[in-house]
Amino acid sequence: MQQRNFMRRSFLAIAAMAVAGPLAGCERGVDAGKRELTVISFGGAYQEAQRSAYMTPFAQNTGTKIVEGTYNGDYGVLSERARAPSGTWSVVSVESAPALRGERDGLFLSVPTTVYEGLNLPASARRPAAAGHLRFSTILGYRTDAPEPHPKTWTDFWDVERFPGERGLRNNPRGTLEIALLADGVPSDQLYPLDLDRAFRKLDTLRPHIVFWESGAQPVQLLANKTVSMTSVYNGRIWHGQVNDKLPLRWSMNQGLLETEYWAVPKNVVNPELAFQFIRFSLEVKQQAAFANTIAYIPTNRDAEPLIARAVKAAVPDTELGGGQIDVNAEWWAQHEAEAAARWQQWTAR
Repeated sequence: MQQRNFMRRSFLAIAAMAVAGPLAGCERGVDAGKRELTVISFGGAYQEAQRSAYMTPFAQNTGTKIVEGTYNGDYGVLSERARAPSGTWSVVSVESAPALRGERDGLFLSVPTTVYEGLNLPASARRPAAAGHLRFSTILGYRTDAPEPHPKTWTDFWDVERFPGERGLRNNPRGTLEIALLADGVPSDQLYPLDLDRAFRKLDTLRPHIVFWESGAQPVQLLANKTVSMTSVYNGRIWHGQVNDKLPLRWSMNQGLLETEYWAVPKNVVNPELAFQFIRFSLEVKQQAAFANTIAYIPTNRDAEPLIARAVKAAVPDTELGGGQIDVNAEWWAQHEAEAAARWQQWTAR
């Protein structure tokens, strides 16, 4: 509790600095009577971490009312809400491929250069209409009380004779098709362009044992109640389940699928200046470190890395303790997701 109180005080201190920083001039364009943002994310422990590191201190230091919402990352929903004339979504968290696709489809406002000013961000996080705020990995998670040996690779994941039990996979072709191809022996540096025929043939062989999940919280729940013996899962979610919920969980970082998560501002937003002020705040060093230490995702602001606790680094994929990661090709997905999604719907409906 003392550590949390200390982190909270740190949040408030940096909030004051961030609001007075490069985006302070944006306040002139913010209607004092409309200081309200609707922030859309993915729920569960992930959104709880965002709330404590970003939403709550930003609201307290700017007098902004923040309304939270959730979605499952569906691009159709994102497109519909971004084009809605009411502009009810102010800031939305989007994965790599939808971020690139949304830029090309004109769903998002351009990010002002002042949002990135003075921040130690990689080029991949500085997109024209999407600001990368974290990196995460889809990894293999399992229960520690399962009989040994424990799985290490996606090939193990497919081996139901050696490793009995049901398998959890995301009900989405993104990431899941890569996992199937890796299980089938495709080298990580030869994944793209994805061989859809081969991926679906491999999925056919596991189909009787698959339990699909939709939201990031569900794979941890599936492991907790023993519905599955192993599952694909986001690295921060399973770490949180192990550390905070004291569940008997472990993971393999080997062949993890690494990608960037972005903030984007839908083009019809009511208060864009305030939305970008919030994004800038979330990219500051102390906010980034506080978020990472709460849920073990990777800060995009490199200056936050020294502030990550060593115990957390064991679950942070692109540190010296992570390794074995594969970068998801967001460009390929931005171009081919519609085709892959159509095939996925046909396959899951069979």
